[in-house]
Amino acid sequence: MSWRKYLTVARLAMQEAAAYRLNHFLSFVVAAVPLLGLLLLWEQVLGPQGRLAGFTRGEMLTYFILTRWLYELTGPAVWWDITYEIYEGDLAFHLLRPQRYDLYHFALIVGSKLPYALVGLAVVVPFALSVGAAWVWPPSMGAWAAFGVSVALAVALAFQFTFLFSLSAFWLEDTGGVSLLADFVVPLAAGSLLPLDLFPRPVAALLHALPFAQLLYFPAQVYLGRVVGPAWWLGVAQQLAWLAGLMLLNGWVWRRGLRRFRAVGG
Repeated sequence: MSWRKYLTVARLAMQEAAAYRLNHFLSFVVAAVPLLGLLLLWEQVLGPQGRLAGFTRGEMLTYFILTRWLYELTGPAVWWDITYEIYEGDLAFHLLRPQRYDLYHFALIVGSKLPYALVGLAVVVPFALSVGAAWVWPPSMGAWAAFGVSVALAVALAFQFTFLFSLSAFWLEDTGGVSLLADFVVPLAAGSLLPLDLFPRPVAALLHALPFAQLLYFPAQVYLGRVVGPAWWLGVAQQLAWLAGLMLLNGWVWRRGLRRFRAVGG
């Protein structure tokens, strides 16, 4: 299997997305505005020397700023290109091409997200500077590498969720309910709204057991240096296990969906 065509798709998607840098910047500004109020709230809650659920002030503020940016890469969603192609029958054209449909959209999604995430750094960096010396950095190149691996696996895992959510269009006339799940329930379970440690213990244990924690909470903990050594290997193994399981599930759902597919549009 040649990967060159998928790299070309990703490159073209990046070029197209990069043409809308100002739109990306403004949309990220709007999305990041609530972060200012959130940081001010935690400043008051923690104070200069405060700790909460094992988080120092610097770790907590770093966590919220980092996850706000990171979720643009690792947050799953309903991918409207897929649902449109299923509803309108355009999927038939993709089935005739010598390419895998899932890998094509993986390249498309990653290529589309990268410019948005890079532009988002211009918005996030001032927030990071506001934390000052309390901002937490990974202590070594090895820690940076461990963080990079966890993020790469989280991106792959997020796509599998995106693909699964989008394939619901084979059975649903309106994927709005699935979109609400992806937009509101998943961020909560992934640790975007609160670190999972702040939930009541039974709820936190449940959220840790779900795969969504591997999308955001785990990479953020790796960045903060709170997951190292055997704990990191265990976390990566969980990411890989969920990734393999979702790939098998998506393969089964894809085959079942194709049996229902009729290339008639509408």
